[in-house]
Amino acid sequence: MSESHSSLPPVYVDGFSFLPNYHLRIEKLRKSYGETDVLKSVNLDVEKGKCLALLGPSGCGKSTLLNILAGLLPADGGRITLGADTIEDSELGVHRSAQARRFSMVFQDLSLWPHLTVAENVAFGLDFLKLGRLEKEKRTDDVLNLVGMYALRKRYPAMLSGGQQQRVAIARAIVVEPSVLLLDEPLASLDSRLREELRDEIAALIRRLNITSVYVTHDHTEAMSVAHEIAIMNHGQIEQLSSPRHIHDYPASTFVASFLGSANHFPFTYELEDLRDESGQPVFPPHPPSIKRGHLMIRKEQVRVFSASQASDFPGDGCIRWRGVCIKNSFVGSRNEVFVATRKGEIFRGFTPEPIALDAKVIVEFDPHQVMFVRE
Repeated sequence: MSESHSSLPPVYVDGFSFLPNYHLRIEKLRKSYGETDVLKSVNLDVEKGKCLALLGPSGCGKSTLLNILAGLLPADGGRITLGADTIEDSELGVHRSAQARRFSMVFQDLSLWPHLTVAENVAFGLDFLKLGRLEKEKRTDDVLNLVGMYALRKRYPAMLSGGQQQRVAIARAIVVEPSVLLLDEPLASLDSRLREELRDEIAALIRRLNITSVYVTHDHTEAMSVAHEIAIMNHGQIEQLSSPRHIHDYPASTFVASFLGSANHFPFTYELEDLRDESGQPVFPPHPPSIKRGHLMIRKEQVRVFSASQASDFPGDGCIRWRGVCIKNSFVGSRNEVFVATRKGEIFRGFTPEPIALDAKVIVEFDPHQVMFVRE
């Protein structure tokens, strides 16, 4: 017999209570619109109390997956379980309503009621739980304290900044004691400074409450800051699922490397030993690839660029050096990102502390030990 969520005692954090967490499992989930497959047999596990980020470009299926989780869309196939409960199973005809799932969602557009105060917006969802007035007020005050909005509880949304409105939306989502928290690109409408500030606050809140969460975004920095694990989606499928650090350091495919935007990658064929130094000699890295064809990859942070006239000033120390021409130079904080066209036509990205003139002859240098190999 499955567990009943309502019969389990709540957990308390700084005076605020929420339901115990559950392991969320997604098995072979499918969704199509006509002949277009939006989700293709997606399998995911979200450990209880952990945050999973769904990361990918527009149209990859991440928001559709989130809406199915929330109960706002039925799946065409597959199964979703929450703890011991089956909440979605197309073969068995199971489709729990959004309210019965006790999931909460933070939407991109926030959807705050303009005619209600901060406190009234947060307390709105509690009406469905049929709580007494004093209990509603206590829960509302506790969660507003939790997100730092108690002092502004009597204001209306139009009187708040974008960041303050976001905090209200998050408070409204967690006040109902959700079994799972869903966030659909919650920071997309904010400027870069506020995004960074709220991103850190959301990450801290998720860890503080130890709440099972699924976070949708197309911003890889946001995903890596907030989530315990990241699922990178592409054309309705999971391209890679791993920790933020592992995905950053070891992308599983050229799509992942390109989407993260911080790696140089070029086709190679193992048998041909395409990686050669500037004299044409093979210099295949000391850790040969386990795949015969694919792409070699080197992160742009691991590539140094300098003027060809400075070659004697930088000892090679076993590094690979290729000559090229500077085709772009962008100032990015304390250093310059340089785009270099090599003699063979590859475009390399690397960094230099000083600007380099366009069309200047340069050398790109990297350690062969840091080269990785990824599949197509």
